[in-house]
Amino acid sequence: MADPVGWGIEVAGWIISPIMSRLLNKGFSYLGFHSSDKLKNLEGKVLQLKLMLEAAEASPCSDSMELWMKELKSAFYGAQDILDSIDYSHLQSRILSQTDCKSGVTCYRCSTKQISGIKTNFKVSTGSRRKLKATLDKIENLVDEGHKLLSLLNLPANGDSINNTMRWPTKTTSAAPRVLGRDRDVETIRGMLRDTPADNEPSSSRNRCYSVIGIHGIPGSGKTTLAQYICEKEREDGYYDLIMWIHVSQNFSVDTIFTEMLEIASGGKRDQLCNLDTLQRELEGKLRGKRFFLVLDDVWYDKSVSEQQLDLLVSPLKAGKRGSSVLVTTRTADAARALGADQNLFALPDLDKEQFFSLFMHYALDGATNDEVLLREHVCIGRKIAEKLGRSPLAARTVAGQLNRRLDIDFWRSALNRDLLDGIIGALSWSYQQLDEHIRQCFTYCSMFPRRYKLQRDELVHLWMAQGFVENGNGTRDIEDIGDDYFHVLLSCSFIQLKQDTNGEEYFTIHDLMHDLAERVAGGDCFRIEKGMEARIPRDVRHLFIESYDIEVFEHILKLENLRTLLIMSSSANNLTSQDFERVIKCLKKLRVVRVGLCSLRAIPPCIGELKHLRYLVLWGSLIPLYEITLPSTFTKLYNLQKFSVPVVAQLHCSSFKEMTNLINLRYLQCANFNFPDVGRLMLLRTIFGFTVRMARGYEIQQLEHLDNLHGTLQIRGLENVRRKEDARQAKLAKKIHLSGLELEWLTNFPRSHSTRGNQDDRNSSNNLLLGCVPFCSHGLAQRACEPQDDIFEALLPPPLITSLSIRNYSGSTYPSWLSGEQTTLESLQFLEFTGCTGSDAPTMVSRHLRTVFISSCNWNSLPQNLERLTSLQNLIVVDCKNILSLPILPVSLKKLTLSFCNSALVEICQTRGHPNWQKISHIPVQFIC
Repeated sequence: MADPVGWGIEVAGWIISPIMSRLLNKGFSYLGFHSSDKLKNLEGKVLQLKLMLEAAEASPCSDSMELWMKELKSAFYGAQDILDSIDYSHLQSRILSQTDCKSGVTCYRCSTKQISGIKTNFKVSTGSRRKLKATLDKIENLVDEGHKLLSLLNLPANGDSINNTMRWPTKTTSAAPRVLGRDRDVETIRGMLRDTPADNEPSSSRNRCYSVIGIHGIPGSGKTTLAQYICEKEREDGYYDLIMWIHVSQNFSVDTIFTEMLEIASGGKRDQLCNLDTLQRELEGKLRGKRFFLVLDDVWYDKSVSEQQLDLLVSPLKAGKRGSSVLVTTRTADAARALGADQNLFALPDLDKEQFFSLFMHYALDGATNDEVLLREHVCIGRKIAEKLGRSPLAARTVAGQLNRRLDIDFWRSALNRDLLDGIIGALSWSYQQLDEHIRQCFTYCSMFPRRYKLQRDELVHLWMAQGFVENGNGTRDIEDIGDDYFHVLLSCSFIQLKQDTNGEEYFTIHDLMHDLAERVAGGDCFRIEKGMEARIPRDVRHLFIESYDIEVFEHILKLENLRTLLIMSSSANNLTSQDFERVIKCLKKLRVVRVGLCSLRAIPPCIGELKHLRYLVLWGSLIPLYEITLPSTFTKLYNLQKFSVPVVAQLHCSSFKEMTNLINLRYLQCANFNFPDVGRLMLLRTIFGFTVRMARGYEIQQLEHLDNLHGTLQIRGLENVRRKEDARQAKLAKKIHLSGLELEWLTNFPRSHSTRGNQDDRNSSNNLLLGCVPFCSHGLAQRACEPQDDIFEALLPPPLITSLSIRNYSGSTYPSWLSGEQTTLESLQFLEFTGCTGSDAPTMVSRHLRTVFISSCNWNSLPQNLERLTSLQNLIVVDCKNILSLPILPVSLKKLTLSFCNSALVEICQTRGHPNWQKISHIPVQFIC
């Protein structure tokens, strides 16, 4: 029997949501019933059913009702798939009709038109109409059945209805995290951390080099938040040589935790090793002689976690220096005792009543109205609501976050009168009910991930987009921005929590109680297989996360015909073979998201083109030595594809380069070595790792003209193939305001007077062989010499807000005014690189916010003479610049100078005490590398 808490409201919110309404309207419109009585009658039934479901909220969910809910959801998903297939066919016909356009070499005029503007005589096929009608009839019958089932409960046909108006983002800022009422607790625990044997005391089994302190308390009481606060304090003090934060959870593996500890101790990612003994020895080596502080968050101790596992977990710690500490957070004291915290147990007490109320109101009224009368009423009602929450900090943040988004006093009164708010679980359920249905879908989707899984904001938004959870509304905003709004709502109400690793990198997790809630409301839609779990996957699952993969799991996967998400995140030793990948594609036609690791992938199988619903394809793992992957011609039929990513070292080849522009929904192309003609037609692109200008049709720099949605860093190579400054100006780089970085690279340093014809002849054979492209003459350029690089470089004006700029292999005589002129527009620039630049003296640099300047393999005779004006410069790196024999006056802000493989005479005088060059750098750390 299903969990009774809020099940009626959950189903009611889902069935009356805009998602269901839009599906019904779209389905009936494809059948020719745009505003028929049949549709209005069904919508009326759905509305009445919603009211009955709300009234049934407090009643247990019977087996027959649970079966009805599953069938209704299944019919809904089936209708979605049919409509998506119809849309795919519609899109295909529009794309094929666009390919008939022959106007011009690169079709810039066509590329500015949206596909949606092309007129076609598209008609839904008879087979699709038949399937759609059957599915909509089934939905209607199930709605009627729901009325009958609920009528047996003798419920009133009304109740406290859910307000389904758009609630986000009523308020787009959230209160900063805050720790209140824990000062004494922090002092006590930090005192316990220092209670370790002196350095001169011998080590023994009873006298370890580290102390173990255990914080235990009920879920949602604030154990992790308190441990994070203590960790921040210790980081500020600098007492410990190494600080490590590890989330343990219930189904932990020792080798995974050892790997995480090694990554923190080494400061970088690494492949997980299979040999546990090797991991242990390597970790002991990293800890030897260091005073460490290790936080083991959320340690479990039950039938699934043995004492031997916990002993093994701390076995490498004996190599550390005396004075080290281990802080454990756990639900039970037994887990802390098993790790050695016999005398150092700290039971986390409830917050004082007034402290808890202050915490609650901090999140509820952050940035609220200054109206004192209205504020007093909020405080009065807020106190009564806070009293219902059992002094749980998690419940306080979550409920208060919802109240903060809707500050109208009537909503606060309504919340106070809800019995569901009593207790932690009820409070979390109530907060979930206040979310818009699209945001609920996004949250429940997260139940697929393991507990405390490290989530990344952008990646999660991309997954939501691929599943259709992010509604684009009227199309005036980028769908990513709407997804970010969804994410912020979940963050501001503590459904998702912001964390930082020991390197200061941000990530996000979901609290265990929130994870429990997500699992409950997701039903059978989401499933995961963690290490050590049996492969018992429900047949109706639609979203699957696999942490541990083997052949038994694989055979189960092939039977999941309704699967939409497949994420296989196992170690590289257990990646899919190419043959397994092909079987997955052939069996699972409804996949929308695929992220898998593959072994020795040489070619993506042709059947990939059959995945009409696919939006997200990320392939990772080990590749063959040459790092080459061949895309089949059918790949260009993935018209819905939004994201395609392969390892950065992979070299992609495709037999249908010209048809790559059929992927009109592509937004993220994360392939470093992949260029195809007419990329400028893909105007939704937000990420491309690089663009290479070539003397071939479709590879002109003008292809960038309309790609104004590009984000991140854009690398432009082959700038020696830009023949005129007008061509460079037409790229309109300055309009790409979302870029944060720009890399400009000339692949060869060639004389400025050489002819285009000579350069063209050199490229004939390579272009024809590698790209299948025929060199062409555009604007008669092959009959004249190219314009000076200086003029072309001047026309490549970057976006004004970039923070990083790299210039490589430039051989012009002067640098552009936008870089070295007094009126430079690059006021946000923080990183500037010059590599392989010849033919000119060092440029003048005037960007005031520059923090790092990197100069490598340049033939300059001196460094820029105005470096002292760069008042924010902190790091200057000079590599392999043999002609530089002296240093200019350096800014007082400089914190580090690196001279690597430079002229030995320069190095010598910089190390000679009293020499003018020595005096210029005597106040800063200098690294010499020879």
